[in-house]
Amino acid sequence: MKGSNDLPKLDARVMEQCCCIVEESFDFTYKSLRKGGAISALELRVVKHGSFDELMDFYISKGASISQYKLPCCLKTEEAIKILNSGM
Repeated sequence: MKGSNDLPKLDARVMEQCCCIVEESFDFTYKSLRKGGAISALELRVVKHGSFDELMDFYISKGASISQYKLPCCLKTEEAIKILNSGM
């Protein structure tokens, strides 16, 4: 499926179970922030091939250095979120 834009059919129940397992593995700080409402629940999404390249292109167009670019661990701009959502 490498290079394909076709997304596999995913079982929502399995994805939810994956989120729960990952959340349970997080540390005390994360769990405290979740409990206090500072951050929302973990969400797993599958995006099409090339979506992260599009995200990198977006950040580079905004002035990020291509040699220093790192995938953000948290998306803070609506534009970046739209890029990944368009790949779902």
